[in-house]
Amino acid sequence: MASESLAYDALRVFVNWQRERRLNKVRERKQAARTSTELLAAGGLSIVDGGQSLAIRVDGSIACWGDNIYGQAPPDGVPGNFVAIAVRALHSLALRVDGSIACWGYNGDGRAPPDGIPGNFVAIAAGGEHSLALRVDGSIACWGYNGDGRAPPDGIPGDFVAIAAGAHHSLALRVDGSVACWGLNENGQAPPAGVPGNFVAIAAGALHSLALRVDGSVACWGSNNRGQAPPAGVLGNFVANAAGAHHSLALRVDGSIACWGDNGDSQAPPAGVPGNFVAIAAGAHHSLALRVDGSVACWGLNENGQAPPDGVSGPFRVTHADS
Repeated sequence: MASESLAYDALRVFVNWQRERRLNKVRERKQAARTSTELLAAGGLSIVDGGQSLAIRVDGSIACWGDNIYGQAPPDGVPGNFVAIAVRALHSLALRVDGSIACWGYNGDGRAPPDGIPGNFVAIAAGGEHSLALRVDGSIACWGYNGDGRAPPDGIPGDFVAIAAGAHHSLALRVDGSVACWGLNENGQAPPAGVPGNFVAIAAGALHSLALRVDGSVACWGSNNRGQAPPAGVLGNFVANAAGAHHSLALRVDGSIACWGDNGDSQAPPAGVPGNFVAIAAGAHHSLALRVDGSVACWGLNENGQAPPDGVSGPFRVTHADS
């Protein structure tokens, strides 16, 4: 009996150790995903209209480059003490330390009110013509165009931990790891019943959606007309994902980047991008990656100066510990 008791105690210790190890991995992957999606942003609408990039400087202000036709990427940047940024087509958002939101760029349908959005928010997302913000209590505020129900004015109640906004649809990650979807579902990018799973991060493109699993693989749904969302998903040991108009990126544990989907402007080279990166962002036709040293690598379409081949030196914030 004594030996059985010792064996049971040893097994219990081992199981608890394995559980804690798994939880630590989940926490690490969630933190890496959060950093990747909040410190760097890439937008754009089409080859000739839009294409901008944003990064948070070490002092909390925002650097902008690329198309500024609607004031979405002022060359002098945006002063302030920000902790997160988001951009999609023609407008930009930034989350302040105090939880309020600054907005600039095109304000059609009220997507980017110049006076900003007061509140106690912890995350933001910019869609094609709408905007989302995650409150401290886990509910979601929505504003801008509500076509197809992508941004209901009363918001979305729930216990969410992350949000993403596509061209015409919206996603939210629940505490239990499943994904809620609303908005346009013409290509299966936002199934009303949501997507079950144990996910730690989400991303929304023009017509497709991505979700990072706890095991580091990526689930994809929606349009796959350019190979941006293979139904079988993408295997790997990833810590973050990003969805562009018709291409997708994923950041590996080793700091390199996997790319798939439309590569018409070299925005998603099939061989990937080697390097030691900590954050990624996918625009309409360009891609960005933040290096450990605080500089930004750029590739893809540079029609509006959104992706200079030599990159942008910075230095930019590489961790929330800098804030």
